[in-house]
Amino acid sequence: MNKIKILFLNLLLKIKNCFSNNHKKSISFVDENTKNVLSESASLEISAKAKELQQEVEKITTKIVEDNLDNIDKTLDYLKSQNISIYRTKFVLQILKYINEKPGFIIPLHGFKALYLNFFINLLCNKKIVFNNVSKEMFIFSTKEIDKYFLASQIYKFVAFRNKMSGFEYESQEKFKKLYKNPSTKYYNKLTAKDIFIIKDVIARDIEASDFALKLYQNENS
Repeated sequence: MNKIKILFLNLLLKIKNCFSNNHKKSISFVDENTKNVLSESASLEISAKAKELQQEVEKITTKIVEDNLDNIDKTLDYLKSQNISIYRTKFVLQILKYINEKPGFIIPLHGFKALYLNFFINLLCNKKIVFNNVSKEMFIFSTKEIDKYFLASQIYKFVAFRNKMSGFEYESQEKFKKLYKNPSTKYYNKLTAKDIFIIKDVIARDIEASDFALKLYQNENS
């Protein structure tokens, strides 16, 4: 999580440099649910609509967790009832590492990544999936016991995705993963202001999910 927050700070510095280079007082970028505005002081603001959506996602996730999370199997059954597939294999880390993904909630993948993941799910999880160049959103875990706080963070991501919060678009996720894997100055310098806003949303969702799980842990252990 510290690495993610460092990336976030570096992105702010990158946009601040945009002001210096372009002599602008502010930069804005608008998507379906969010209007991001960055002031000359490099502080980020989101619209009231985006904030309301974030609060709604937290409310829905809290309800799911309160009703189910004491029993992991019950939680997984609930998720399946929401029309999302859950796969488990002891080789999950080896499979996902090759396509730069991690266990938990996975957004729809495209191209080679989708074909690769579907192939190994068919092979190792005893599930029959129609091969396509776009996969469906899913959860994928190891066969070991699932930590409930980790699961809570992944449920938050799932709910946020289903509620169309920004940051879960395939292209956005790919830009973030490339930056996270190799946060070089050369790559930073190639980012446009729009790229930075897009990556900022991906990072924000990760931080929100982790903070949700942390708050849950603190409430249960205070």
